[in-house]
Amino acid sequence: MKVGESIREIREVEKSFKRTYVAQKLGISTRAYANIENNIANITLNRLEKIAVILECTPQYILNYKKIKDSYLHNIHNNGNANPDTGQTNRVQTEHSKTEELYKELLTIERKRIRLLEALLKSYNIDF
Repeated sequence: MKVGESIREIREVEKSFKRTYVAQKLGISTRAYANIENNIANITLNRLEKIAVILECTPQYILNYKKIKDSYLHNIHNNGNANPDTGQTNRVQTEHSKTEELYKELLTIERKRIRLLEALLKSYNIDF
C-alpha cells in the first residue's frame, strides 16, 4: 500500500472525511489532493505532517498504516474477537447471568406463594 492509498483509507474509513474537506484544510484544490491520494503527485514531509494533523494521527501512522492494519487484522483472526475490551463484555455477561438467576429465584418464590394462597382459599371453601 502506497502512502496515498493509506491516506485515502484513513480519511474514508477511520475519519469519514470528504476529500474536499481535507483539500480545503490543506489550501489546495480537490483535484490536487486527489493526485496525492492516487499517488500521482509526490508528497513532501511537510505536506504529510499537515495531512496527519488533519487526520488526527501521526505521519508514522500513515507511513506504517498497512503494517498496523495487517497486524490488527491478524490479531483479530488469531484471537477470534475484535473487541479490545473483552473484560467489559465478560462483566456484562456475568451481570446478565446474575440478573437472570435472580428472576428465576423470584419466579419460584412467587409460584410457591400462589400455591399457598390457593390452598388457603380452598381451606375456607372460597372458589377462585
